Amino acid sequence: HLPYPIETAATPRVTAINRVEVGVRSGMSARSRGNEASIAEESLMLTGDENIIDVNFEVQWKIDNAPDFLFNVRNPEDTVKAVAESAMREIIGTTKIATVLAEGKLIVEQNTQKLMQDTLNTYHAGIEVVRVNLLKADPPSQVIDSFRDVQTARADLETARNKADSYRNDILPKARGQAQQMILEAEGYK
Repeated sequence: HLPYPIETAATPRVTAINRVEVGVRSGMSARSRGNEASIAEESLMLTGDENIIDVNFEVQWKIDNAPDFLFNVRNPEDTVKAVAESAMREIIGTTKIATVLAEGKLIVEQNTQKLMQDTLNTYHAGIEVVRVNLLKADPPSQVIDSFRDVQTARADLETARNKADSYRNDILPKARGQAQQMILEAEGYK
């Protein structure tokens, strides 16, 4: 029989930054990735314009409130991972693929972080989302060559349009000037 009514004392490290990876397992730091294994069930997501994108990301989080962390969530790491995947799917699902692949990565990260934090706060999880890092956002490997071909074709189309506009902008003023000159010459001859 123990002399004290307390059997164990839980002392979580509240200053430690924890990491959860979604869509990839590297077992290494985010900076030195290379031996990673992509997990399609987690990483393939549908974008707002009905394209499929392969997204790998990591979430950095820390304990914000130790009692909530210890007593309100049964498995905090799994909870953070599930909330992260759900939040990223929601944000990607309302964003066009071109935005995710280009200038919108920062916005996707920020919106995902906010949505995650809001969700974890409703759970009273005692967790603060420090950062969401989008590690990779590409078309699926099976179609990446075709995707690049489509992007090249779109760039070629834009180049052809620009050339046509340039030609039109060059030839139309000349033709109008010649037409006006012919009218004036005809009036003068009349």
